[in-house]
Amino acid sequence: MKTLSLRKININILILFLLSIISLASPIIIHYLGLKGTEFLPIFFALSLGAYILNPLFLILLAIISPILNYFLTNMPMPPTLYFLIFEGIVFASIISLLRNKNISFILVSLFAIIAARLSSVILTFIFDISINTWMNGVIIGYKGIIVNWAFASIIFFILKEKNN
Repeated sequence: MKTLSLRKININILILFLLSIISLASPIIIHYLGLKGTEFLPIFFALSLGAYILNPLFLILLAIISPILNYFLTNMPMPPTLYFLIFEGIVFASIISLLRNKNISFILVSLFAIIAARLSSVILTFIFDISINTWMNGVIIGYKGIIVNWAFASIIFFILKEKNN
């Protein structure tokens, strides 16, 4: 029994490592293509992928690690955006983790999670003394990222669902 749980932990660590690499590569690719990270939210790509396959603890860990790794290796996103992305990632990962095994469609859960995550960061505007208008503009600009990440999570869900059947 111990071997089985140790194997699951090792698999989650491997997936976490691979998703961290995707988390590093996706913003670089987005910027290389001339697209804006604020519009397409590339750090969420790895979270959207991990939402269906990672253990909840490792998904939350990925939500914390992804922006921090990006910051230390590419100097982006800059604070306070870094803190907003960490917070939004934790909210996204927590909602996915709490609702994904319930009798609710994963597609609806992932859409709700990404919208709730983006809106939840309004709390940080008070901590970092950022105007609500600036925050709202960031949320509105990121609508493309919400759509792309939701579509990406849905596609991954259907692919993995087919493989499991």
